[in-house]
Amino acid sequence: MQFDKKAYNTGERIWYKAYLFSGFDPSPFSKNLYTELYDAYGNLLQRNTTPVFESVSSGSFDLPVQFQGTRIHIRAFTSWMLNFDTSFIYTKDIRITIPASDSSKSVAPAITTLHFLPEGGDMIAGNENNMAFIAIDDYGNPQKITGILFDQTGKALLNFNSNAHGMGKFLIIPDKQDLYYATWKDEKGIEHRTDLPLVKNEGVTLRILYTGHKLNFTVSRSPAYPVNEKMIVVAHMNQQMVYKAYLSLKDNLTNGGNIPTDQLPTGILQVTLFDINEKPLAERVLFINNHNYRFDGALQLTTKSLIKRGRNVLEFNLPDTLKSNLSLAITDAEVDGNKPEDDNIITRMLLTGDLHGILKDPYYYFSNASDSLSEQLDLVMLTHGWRKINWQMLYQGKTPQIKYHIEDFISLNAEVLGVDNSRIAKDESITVIFQNKDSSSKLLEIPRLSNGKFSLTGLIFYDTAKAYYQFTQNTKLSNEAAVIFRNGLYTGPKNLHPFNMSLPVWSADDSSLIRKNRILYDEISRLGLLSNSKIQNLQLVTIKGRVKSDKQKLDELYSSGLFSGGNATIFDLNSDPTALGALDIFTYLQGKVAGLQIINGGGGPPTLSWRGATPGLYLDEIPVDPSTMKTISVPDIAMVKVFTPGTGGFSNGAGGVIAVYTKKGSDRPPDPNVKGLEMARILGYAPLRIFFSPDYLRFPEPDTFDSRTTLYWNPNIMMGKENKKLTVPFYNSDVTHQLRIIIEGFNAEGKLLHMEQVIQ
Repeated sequence: MQFDKKAYNTGERIWYKAYLFSGFDPSPFSKNLYTELYDAYGNLLQRNTTPVFESVSSGSFDLPVQFQGTRIHIRAFTSWMLNFDTSFIYTKDIRITIPASDSSKSVAPAITTLHFLPEGGDMIAGNENNMAFIAIDDYGNPQKITGILFDQTGKALLNFNSNAHGMGKFLIIPDKQDLYYATWKDEKGIEHRTDLPLVKNEGVTLRILYTGHKLNFTVSRSPAYPVNEKMIVVAHMNQQMVYKAYLSLKDNLTNGGNIPTDQLPTGILQVTLFDINEKPLAERVLFINNHNYRFDGALQLTTKSLIKRGRNVLEFNLPDTLKSNLSLAITDAEVDGNKPEDDNIITRMLLTGDLHGILKDPYYYFSNASDSLSEQLDLVMLTHGWRKINWQMLYQGKTPQIKYHIEDFISLNAEVLGVDNSRIAKDESITVIFQNKDSSSKLLEIPRLSNGKFSLTGLIFYDTAKAYYQFTQNTKLSNEAAVIFRNGLYTGPKNLHPFNMSLPVWSADDSSLIRKNRILYDEISRLGLLSNSKIQNLQLVTIKGRVKSDKQKLDELYSSGLFSGGNATIFDLNSDPTALGALDIFTYLQGKVAGLQIINGGGGPPTLSWRGATPGLYLDEIPVDPSTMKTISVPDIAMVKVFTPGTGGFSNGAGGVIAVYTKKGSDRPPDPNVKGLEMARILGYAPLRIFFSPDYLRFPEPDTFDSRTTLYWNPNIMMGKENKKLTVPFYNSDVTHQLRIIIEGFNAEGKLLHMEQVIQ
């Protein structure tokens, strides 16, 4: 998930975009995303359900003004993910700015702990064991330590110390029933003692060394370990087997082989050793980086102005001709915190999404291709654990129970109560006049599944809708039976156990960031109180001005945000009698816009072209394809707004933009068919919000205070062969002196992009 910022004040809006992958590729499966907001005590504050289009979903949360706490916890998942290990559900902790007086309160220092982890899983007597270790505090922050390893007699065996990221390793060959412990000092010089894992007298060890473009693995057994059959080495990557080999230790204590890696994608490789009965014996994970995971573009500010309300123009060029799905955030860098090595789409998809525990500054491990960095990343693999596939459970015959199935958007599920099922005909259905909140409506027919249950899937609507219904065959049943409607969406618990937040409370190092956030918060609060307390008694005033045309009124009624105003041609279909004779909106527009070419495809979707590029299509300000737009009935359309090619702000505006608006409210006549019908209310997706970016060139607004710290947010940028250049004009606020620009996303091949710049 990408968020517009890294830190928020209470009462602010949190914007986000989620990217869904399955294995190596953008996921085509789940159609619903659930995003939850919790406090530190596990209390659910908000749950959003948003639709997934082309493997992405976006939405927003309004952080409560009354929220108490320094951090919030976010979870995101599809219902299908709940069938498996829920520790791999997406989670993220986000900072909430607190009053400066609270930030100075004394906080109990975090405790440092040391963990020892043998390579392969166990420490076996008589075998050379590679012992990794990691020192972290309560929040997962790495700690530098120095220590001494002792045997059970108190004899010092070796000295060890961690690197800057709290990790390290050493070799040890234990004897039978040896007991080992370490004494070590943390960064404050305090001495501690930690016992090593117990030594097993019998077993096998798996050691792997990454050299060049291959993995050299060595399997060793203790002399007394019974081996009569061959063993199996299997390597998996993103749920796909990439290597399998048999080896024998019957006549030797050691055997091995190598796994070629030069043709593998970048990501975590899981190597598991099994006996001949497929019982897991040892496991090792490694990170394969063949530097084939990303694509890049060129990002620059062609116009720069950091004065109050200064105009800026961002230009992004993408040489890749593949279809790409991107998001762009431009924020105030001073209130966001300087953390360029944070988790992002690259680290989450390739690394942290498959790791247990907390990995600090994960983007650091992608900063270069040096051998030293590869060695540090291998220490991450040795110390952070991994169990996407639980072989032990599978060996015991325990497979995941599929409780939740892949959802196809919103369902309209009806259950009939109060009448005998024998009175419901086998071919019975429920006819529904489905009315959205904007008063647009459509006719649906819900088929019967079995007994008293009816269901229809694939619906997309926001907020709350009304369903006026009756039975199609036996209309009398509508008066006799009780019909309960459900939307088929996951509900889930409202409370979870308290969270061990990965973010510490604010420290003295954060004082400048806190100070600016608090100044903004206090100023916004003061202005809000002033505006609420003002009472003005105005004398009768005669205002003279230009009367707005019907099209201007229609534009103000329907368009919002990026779609309002602009260099556009407006078509009022309510006042155009010729619209009723058009087969679809494309037929209506043919010949009406100079330069716009529309070629109908003989029953299929038409081909559109304007100045050599394809126009972007929007239905009620949501991007759609020509096939979807063609199905919209012309009598249901109130207005069409056509923007000329190159109109600023639209990611797919190189060939112009065609925005179609369906009728709502007073534009739609009362439907006589709903009179006397039963009605149910159905909850849909979270209300759709569009980020507003002011245009101070057209509307100066000199008397307002612009406190925005998110200057621009667009989660729906589509680029490709016909749209390789993005131009974004935006305006500075009254408080911003440094800009942070982050653009990220993926292309049709599943390759990733993340670019970040700070402008000052």
